[in-house]
Amino acid sequence: MQKWRENILAKLVDRSIPVVIELINAFVIDNARQLLQIHSDSDKMKTNLMSNHSTASGQFKKMALLGFSGVAACLAILNGSASASVIDLGAASGFSVLTYNSNNTSDSAFQGGPIGVVNGNWTQSGGGQTNTQQPTTVYLSPGFTNKGPAVETTVYNAGLLNSAWTSATNASAAFAALAPTQTFGAITTGQTITETAVGNYVLSISSINLNQSALVLSAPAGSTFVINISGNITLNGGSQGNGLLLAGGITSNDVVYNLTGASSNLTTSGGGNAQMINGIILATGSNASVNLHPGGVNGEVIARTFTTSSGALVTKTPMTAVPETSTVLPLAGVLGLVFAGPFRRRRKIVAA
Repeated sequence: MQKWRENILAKLVDRSIPVVIELINAFVIDNARQLLQIHSDSDKMKTNLMSNHSTASGQFKKMALLGFSGVAACLAILNGSASASVIDLGAASGFSVLTYNSNNTSDSAFQGGPIGVVNGNWTQSGGGQTNTQQPTTVYLSPGFTNKGPAVETTVYNAGLLNSAWTSATNASAAFAALAPTQTFGAITTGQTITETAVGNYVLSISSINLNQSALVLSAPAGSTFVINISGNITLNGGSQGNGLLLAGGITSNDVVYNLTGASSNLTTSGGGNAQMINGIILATGSNASVNLHPGGVNGEVIARTFTTSSGALVTKTPMTAVPETSTVLPLAGVLGLVFAGPFRRRRKIVAA
C-alpha cells in the first residue's frame, strides 16, 4: 500500500492525471485478482466452511477494506488535484468589496459577502438601491467609521484587513507573472474569446474600451481566465446585455480582471446597470480605482479606491464545486462491479 501511495503522489507532483488513472486501474486489477482468487478458493472450502469460515472471512474483509481504502484515498487526491484553480486570493477571498482607502458610494448595494476597508471610512449614503442592502458585516481598522445603513454590523479587525490586502497584492503580482496564452492590444469592439477545452487561460490585454457592446469569455466549466490589463477598462452605454460577460459554463469565480498598472482604473456608466461585469476585479496599484456610475458586478471588487452611484450593485458569487465526473464516476462504477460480486457470492456461501 505504501508503494502505491508513493507512486501516485509522485505522479501528482507532475500533474500527470492520465498516469495516475493508469496507476489506480493497475491497483484495482491487482487487488481484484487477489479477491477473485479468494472467491474461487471459497468453492473448495464449502465442505469445511464452518471450521475455516472465520479465517477466510477475515482475510476477505481485510483485502476488501485495503482495496477500498486505498482507491478511495487515490480518488480523493485525484479529484482535488484535477479541480485545482489558479485563481487563489487567499485571505482576500469572500468579500463583496475590499478597498484600501475611504470610499465614496451612494445609492448602491453590496450583497453576498462582507465589506472591508483597510485604511479608511466606509460611506454608503441613501437611495433606492441602498435601501435594498442586505444585512452584512463591515470590517474596519480601529479609528475609522461606518457611515452605511443600519443593517450593516461594524467589526474592527486590522489584522484581518491587513492580511486580506497583502493576499490581494500578492495575488495580483502572481497573476501578472503568468505567461499569456493569448495577447491582445486595445479591445474597442465587442467580441467573443472562445476556448473549447478545459484549461487555465491567461490573456494579456493593453486596454478595454467598449461602447454599447460586450466582451464575452467562453470556456467549459472547470476552466479559468486570468485577464491581465496594463491600462484601463472603460464600459459605456445604457443598452442591456453589455459589459464583460461569460459563456460556456465558467462562472464569475473562474475569472479575474487584474489591472496591473499603478494608475489603472475601471469605469462604467449607463443607466440601469446596463454594463455588467462577471468576474473578480483586482485593482491594487497605488493609484488604481474601480468606479461604477452605475454598473453591476457579479463577483468581487478589490480596489485601492472605490466609488459608486446611481444604483450600482455588487453581488458576491457563491463558490460552487465542479465535480470531475469524467474520471471519478466511471472508475467508481468499475469498483462497484469488481467488489460487489464477490461480496454477494460470499453471503450465499455463508448462508449455505
